[in-house]
Amino acid sequence: MNRKRVIIVGGGYAGVEALKILAPSGECDIVLIDQHPYHYLQTEAYELIANECSMTRVMIDLVALCLSYGEHVTYIKDTIREIDYESKRIIGQISGHSYDYMLLCTGSRTAYNGATEGLRQHSHGVKTLQSALSFKQQFEQRLYSRLESEGGWCAEPFNIVIGGGGLSGVEIAAEMAHYIRIFHKDNTLTCDNIHIFLIIPHETVLEGMEEYLIKHATKRLLQLGVKIINHSRITSVEEHALIINGSEAVCFDFMIFTGGIVASTLTVGMNVAKNKKSQLIVNEYMRVSEYEGVFAAGDIAELRDPEGKLVPPTAQGAEASGISAAKNILALIQGKPMIRSNIRLKGMMIALGGGYASISLLGWMRFSGMIGYAIKTIIMRGYRYLLHRQCAKGVERIPQSKRNCRMRF
Repeated sequence: MNRKRVIIVGGGYAGVEALKILAPSGECDIVLIDQHPYHYLQTEAYELIANECSMTRVMIDLVALCLSYGEHVTYIKDTIREIDYESKRIIGQISGHSYDYMLLCTGSRTAYNGATEGLRQHSHGVKTLQSALSFKQQFEQRLYSRLESEGGWCAEPFNIVIGGGGLSGVEIAAEMAHYIRIFHKDNTLTCDNIHIFLIIPHETVLEGMEEYLIKHATKRLLQLGVKIINHSRITSVEEHALIINGSEAVCFDFMIFTGGIVASTLTVGMNVAKNKKSQLIVNEYMRVSEYEGVFAAGDIAELRDPEGKLVPPTAQGAEASGISAAKNILALIQGKPMIRSNIRLKGMMIALGGGYASISLLGWMRFSGMIGYAIKTIIMRGYRYLLHRQCAKGVERIPQSKRNCRMRF
């Protein structure tokens, strides 16, 4: 009997969780394809850009992770160029692979509104590790140049604008405000003229989340000095200024945009049902109904709970959908019936600068401040620790000769 081949496209939260289900079963050959050799912990990006952690803290080695499960799991660094769904074959830039089952987990990208002139050209995003590092480096260089040119005294305001009041926008605004406080406190440079503006289209930040989180997040942002500009939509952006609501100008030295997502570009050429965010419409088993053997999980898919309510795009939802899809692929391989997905968020955790966070778990556990931060830290470190421990097994499988290779001159 021929072993089935499963291809997982994308090593994000959904893809990694799917791998953890499929690989230990030993009942199929698995190929994980991603254009980057690491799993980016985007939930901790706010710490990276605020110098609270190093780059290694937000990366998991996909090569070592795949090696840890044995010879039936392979990692390939490639970018998917084409998928032939009829012949069940994936074509990448450097390789091609046939599959029996395929799980698409390529995530999402920042939703730059094409009608907003200059938005993409003059703002930064943090959806990828590359963009987060680029933002971090350019922001610090811009701040340094300002201090250098003014002799260490910020006579003119240094304005940071963040567009979008969702989870990412709030966490970045809070962490940067905290970072600026520490920067001012730890340096003799007089630089208390840095301002952060959070521009949101709604009445409050975290629109749609529970009142407890909205209340505590707003209070914390205001305490940190973040200026919240509500009921405002960005209508155009120039190099150092943007226009909100078609008339009011806001000058800035640096801009970050976190205003929503759309599915990855992989969905563009797919002749299937999609929503307005280009996310794939999957059935209750996480299958893409139009194509045989194709599943989707994470931000590339429109996720719903058992009652049909939309699940917001979070790492938690991506993980749950990846697990559900993997279990159903495994069920098909084993000749068992598939199980309906049961994607439910167990809660929400929001980092709010320094050792402060607001969390709501299981509908009744709510904490803010240092206790909330401690709980969030334990959960996040637990996730990272288990993956690092698994990766260590992969490193042990690498021949000693390759681990101890030396550069020859």
